[in-house]
Amino acid sequence: MTKRLKDFQGRMLLVGCGNMAGAMLDRWLASGLGADRVAIVDPLAAPREGVVQFASLAEWCAAGGGADWIMLGMKPQQLGEVAGDLADVVTGDTHLLSILAGVSLADLAARFPAAKAQVRILPNLAARIGAGVSAVASSGKADMAAVTALLDPLGTIVALADDSTMDLVTAFTGSGPAFVFRLIESYAAAGERLGLSAEDALKLATATFGGATALLAESGEKPGTLIAQVASKGGTTQAGLDVLDSDGQLAALLTNVLRAARDRGRELAEIARGEG
Repeated sequence: MTKRLKDFQGRMLLVGCGNMAGAMLDRWLASGLGADRVAIVDPLAAPREGVVQFASLAEWCAAGGGADWIMLGMKPQQLGEVAGDLADVVTGDTHLLSILAGVSLADLAARFPAAKAQVRILPNLAARIGAGVSAVASSGKADMAAVTALLDPLGTIVALADDSTMDLVTAFTGSGPAFVFRLIESYAAAGERLGLSAEDALKLATATFGGATALLAESGEKPGTLIAQVASKGGTTQAGLDVLDSDGQLAALLTNVLRAARDRGRELAEIARGEG
């Protein structure tokens, strides 16, 4: 892997380092970010070689902690608690990054008005292998070249003009891998019910979904064009598609899935603001 972050000079603090923040950090370290430039505040996070770790912000501050880049990666409900401890160390030189679902740029600016910039990032778990997608929006005087350099090793970057659609993006791409994993799991379960072994069903389902998405990305074609290349009138594929397409139930189901995830993000934002 090209060490794209080997020249990154900033000091970074991760406040919270669970699955998503941890996946981002692991990718950054693998891409050349110096472990000596990173600190973690999270008593439960898995240790990373060379990365100093603290149980609390107070412990980090007592150790003389300082950071040019601070990423919020804890639960959104913890924002009020964290903001009180962190506000004094966020200065006009600090880029404040947030991957918190439902917490808007306006919320971040209100909590951390002294920050040089507030940057809201919505990554997904495939960032772990550099195949993720990160939606990003910012306020203040963000160094977008540096932000892009950080996000580039994670996968595709989608820059948004503002964060008005971020709750939907959270559901669409942030939660999306879990929905895809469930579809693959269910597809394999259906194959098993019809006679495949559990091992073969999962292997075939994983390869089928993986190959289809790779072909879609590589070809540049619309999904409908590729569907037409597989399905022939009156054939086996069309018989299955007729079930999937019946009464628009699949589209309706997925719309309800995304709506539920989006609305929960908004509820979490209200809790983070102390309104829930």
